[in-house]
Amino acid sequence: MPKIHLTKEYERDISLIMEAMWAQKLASFIPERFGIESPHEVFIVFYVTAENLQIWESAEALSWFKDVLLEKNLNSSAFMDEIISDYGKVIAEMEKYWEAGPSEDRAALKKYMELLGEATALFTAWYYPLIDGRTPREIRERLLELRSADELFARNDIFIKDCVARMGGDRDLANFIFPEEFPDLPDRKTLEARTVGVVSVGYENFIMTLEEFASQNPEYFFEGLRDRLEEVQELCGQTAFTGKAAGKVRIVKNQKQMIAVEKGDIIVSPMTTPDFLPAMKIAAAFVTDEGGITCHAAIVSRELKKPCIVGTKVATKVLKDGDLVEVDADQGVVNILKRTKK
Repeated sequence: MPKIHLTKEYERDISLIMEAMWAQKLASFIPERFGIESPHEVFIVFYVTAENLQIWESAEALSWFKDVLLEKNLNSSAFMDEIISDYGKVIAEMEKYWEAGPSEDRAALKKYMELLGEATALFTAWYYPLIDGRTPREIRERLLELRSADELFARNDIFIKDCVARMGGDRDLANFIFPEEFPDLPDRKTLEARTVGVVSVGYENFIMTLEEFASQNPEYFFEGLRDRLEEVQELCGQTAFTGKAAGKVRIVKNQKQMIAVEKGDIIVSPMTTPDFLPAMKIAAAFVTDEGGITCHAAIVSRELKKPCIVGTKVATKVLKDGDLVEVDADQGVVNILKRTKK
């Protein structure tokens, strides 16, 4: 049986509600909008922990989807005109909810979830052509403008978590709520039981670690999941801003961990977000798993004139809180000077 090959693309402190719906709508959008069946059962797998949410993608499946969209965009710009127009209308309706603030009105929130489903489906149709270099230039320019102003993910996540709190739930457990459970929330005990880990595949959710899921489902191959990294002494990445700095590692994957950053620490993150800015101002340097020279960490490092290395892929797996490292951004290298005692 061919394996479903998945690579970890992102980690974010974001609710599963939005992400799982994205994957679900991606799969259903294709036959509904295009009238064709996908040869791929799985496009994206999500793994939720108490720290954040990991996004694992099937490059083969998404490449197929990009090809489908490319054919549409090469034939005519009318296809994307319609997608952008429809997306704008749905977002305009969702903005009414965001502006009104959190709600306990179950009927209204169920309508909101319907809008969210429409928005995520349309998002898939314009996001993937945006990151596909084969898309006609004039279409990509329009999509880049749309992306630079788009607030769907950030605004939705805030709204969902505010509603959870308004209804008496715990914001810290909101990432573990499944799309079909909102707004009729599970009890706290149920959500706490999920903090061991949730693997979300389509409409199925498995309460277990990703390692356990991979062992029980050998048809899935998660690239790098079982890599042994204990002996790594040096990490390489792309220089975003030059310079050198030495200090203690502080792993930052969410806002709660950000608070622990002290002056002179080295922030090591999957990718920084605007929420991390107060901590970045007192840190000595930044190292990320993801990103390139236009990512958030790179932009902020240039503004603050602090050494920054991005795109190491494995920094948050190799390094631990308290490790002493030197960030040599002149060479694009992170040297591990001393490991913290376990």
